[in-house]
Amino acid sequence: MTRIAIFASGNGSNFEAIIKYFKNSTIEFICVSDNPEAYVLKRAKRLNIKSYYVKHENTLAFLRKNKFDLIVLAGYMRILPEDVLKTGTFINIHPSLLPEFKGKNAIERAFGAKVKKTGVTVHYVTKEVDSGEIIARETVEIRPDMTLEELEYQIHKTEHKLLPKTIEKLIKKYNVLLIGSGAREHALADKLLQSKLLNKLYLFHPNDGFKNLGEIIEAENYNELSEKAKEKNINLVLIGPEQPLAEGIQNIFSNAKIPCIGPDKYWIQLESSKSFAKEFMQRNNIPTANYMIIEKTEDIKNIPFEFPYVIKADGLAAGKGVYIANNKEDAQKTIKEYLNGKFKEASKKIVIEEFLKGNEISLICFWDGKTLLPLSAARDFKRLKENNKGPNTGGMGAVCPVDVDTIEIKKYLNTLKTALIKENADFTGIIYSGLIITGTGVKVLEFNMRFGDPETQVLMLNLESDLLEILIAAIHKKLNKINIKRSKKPAICVVLAARGYPDNPATGDEIKINCNQDIKIFFAGVKKKDGKLYTNGGRVLSVCAKGKNALSLVYEAVNDINFKNKIFRNDISL
Repeated sequence: MTRIAIFASGNGSNFEAIIKYFKNSTIEFICVSDNPEAYVLKRAKRLNIKSYYVKHENTLAFLRKNKFDLIVLAGYMRILPEDVLKTGTFINIHPSLLPEFKGKNAIERAFGAKVKKTGVTVHYVTKEVDSGEIIARETVEIRPDMTLEELEYQIHKTEHKLLPKTIEKLIKKYNVLLIGSGAREHALADKLLQSKLLNKLYLFHPNDGFKNLGEIIEAENYNELSEKAKEKNINLVLIGPEQPLAEGIQNIFSNAKIPCIGPDKYWIQLESSKSFAKEFMQRNNIPTANYMIIEKTEDIKNIPFEFPYVIKADGLAAGKGVYIANNKEDAQKTIKEYLNGKFKEASKKIVIEEFLKGNEISLICFWDGKTLLPLSAARDFKRLKENNKGPNTGGMGAVCPVDVDTIEIKKYLNTLKTALIKENADFTGIIYSGLIITGTGVKVLEFNMRFGDPETQVLMLNLESDLLEILIAAIHKKLNKINIKRSKKPAICVVLAARGYPDNPATGDEIKINCNQDIKIFFAGVKKKDGKLYTNGGRVLSVCAKGKNALSLVYEAVNDINFKNKIFRNDISL
């Protein structure tokens, strides 16, 4: 059971607002006052809440004897020493928009200063007066004709709403189901486990390298999985790979009333159909390469582009359905292979694009139906070999943050947001924009509707905010309230792949790892047997590090990891 102590020295109206807000909850509330005559103690008795008079000098002993999940200062007129603050998590409500008007008489001072607005702030408590990290704020406008009494009334009214809601946010713990088996999902699981809002992590189809990070749910299909998610009281589902989304998993969880991070079956087409994405961009004036759609081999002769040009399977091809043709013979051969089913149904229709030159970046954003919130710009390395040679892969490495033209990126994001709202893209999910910075500006190469791999591995190292807090805000359509904290330190990822990747990767080779603690290894194509680790897929490991020495640390680790004929690129860098 959650236990919360509310400390108050006087009237206790905030105390009563909290108790009434949580009247049907199982939380155990305690009232504590340093004033034996405080009216808050009478309120506590009337509301049938245990109350204690504790002298200020006895606070430390009281808190050492009584453990609480949260301690709320609601009009407690004392400065708490550091040894007291170390006994738990303390929050305070202050009647101004901190850092303005710290300390006593904040409402009167704001009124006397004739500012146009003030408000209420909830913050963590430190030994410095009203200086802890801000958790929530609410603005109160000061009208020219407003009296001090009217302002006080509005401030207190705002306090009574904001404080209980903030407490609810802090104490509610989420059960999260993460779906997927790659290094991307390992990185997401690692980040979710750092969240103060996480109660329990559940995993569906994890690989052997990270299955120990949560409780595994077994299910034969997505309907069964949604039923088991209900039984486990799962509050949020995060989907890593594209295939479940294309198969409509979001619709199934939506019908089960379980919030899901991912697009529905319609909007996944921005990723699962290149032609759908192109038509969406064309309708909404989103800059992209010129293109044509081909469904029959005889259409080859009508291709209007100069070589080289880009051939793309229309559907999902695990990141491998893109080919750059340099001459007519090469193009004809590749197009015929695609149309004849090289990628099965995914290449029964193909998109031909003009080849664009420039620096590519990956821009991954959260979307809640009205707000587009970007992570740091990243760059992935798609080709198998150095200097962008060899076949396309799912990604051989990634770096972040990368320098971008902020004005150009903001302009692009505004265009995309306008298009999504115009077309009623009312889903909660991730939108990955594969962009290229050309001589004529930013253009879109592709959309993905989920976290990228391997970009996620470096982005989770770069992200200093609580990932789960962002996801929760997204499902409640409140991304506009989130300020993402991003590190300026470089993060590097080098992918180790199995021999034969991408066409015919070998499996069953033993992996030996000997790396220092500054390295993060996220597991992808691995399997454990008799306590040993073996390759079990194309991309095997993502070797990552963050900081000024990240590059040298990663490549030192790459050389210390051994399995037969491992494949990696030597040119991953910022």
